[in-house]
Amino acid sequence: MLIFIHVLSACLWLGTATTLPFWGKKMNEADHLHTVLGIVETVFKLKVVLIMGGLMSTLITGFMLVNQYYGSFIAPRDTVEWLFVGQLFSLYIFCSSWLIFYFLVVGRKGKRSLMRIVPTFGYTNVGLIAIVVYLMVVKPAVGTVWGSISIALGIIIFLNIVNVVVKFNKKSRLKSMSSDEFAAHYFGLLNDENMAQLFKLFDDNAEFYDPFATQPVIGILAVEQFFQKLGDQYDTIKIKPIKVEGPADDIMIHWEANGVTQNGSQMTGLKGTNNMKRKNGIIYRVDINFDLADLPPIQRVTL
Repeated sequence: MLIFIHVLSACLWLGTATTLPFWGKKMNEADHLHTVLGIVETVFKLKVVLIMGGLMSTLITGFMLVNQYYGSFIAPRDTVEWLFVGQLFSLYIFCSSWLIFYFLVVGRKGKRSLMRIVPTFGYTNVGLIAIVVYLMVVKPAVGTVWGSISIALGIIIFLNIVNVVVKFNKKSRLKSMSSDEFAAHYFGLLNDENMAQLFKLFDDNAEFYDPFATQPVIGILAVEQFFQKLGDQYDTIKIKPIKVEGPADDIMIHWEANGVTQNGSQMTGLKGTNNMKRKNGIIYRVDINFDLADLPPIQRVTL
């Protein structure tokens, strides 16, 4: 019975864990805000219910089995090195899974920047899971374990280094963007409804002041909710920057918006401005100005 529970638990959390990169990819590809936020919640529930529960059960029953067959919770390294190394990786996976869980919890409360670190840990864990499964199936002889997994482990380390370099370059590129480049980038993402990437341009505690909103929009969760409710009122909307002024950390953008509301009303030639304040390339405040009288009949957003 103990072996059955161990195998069942492993299948539960391993199977779920290997699907998380798929969900992350889908979230980055999603072009609708409802889909993006829905996937965020799906990933959180999968992590809490299936992965953490299955992982805890797998580790507890696994250590019980080791104790049963080898007389100790820690596998003797000199006779079953493969099991000892597998336990080391399992311990890392266990600790990093709780770290991922923490990132997801605080991410749902507004620390989206921490939540975005999750895929890096997730992909690494998937790779280490594959190594643990290999060790359990092949059971390399003592003295050959590290050599047998060195290539796979090297690939995992190399991919993590590449990921760090890519993210650093993206951050540096964003930070070095001129006012015109950033305005084009921002409105390009907005018009393409690439909301996952658009929200990465905002600080977790960003302030957003828009006549559409009946109150200041404070924090990334409120910004997401604002865009969601505003988008629900428009069938189509495109905003084109006309003139860009000011330095890269305090940009004034003159724009023109055209679109159609959900009730079929036309919005043509609405003009306004965005004043975006940035720090290290990230938006921490946006002040939008336009005449509400120029809008078609719509409902202002209340959060």
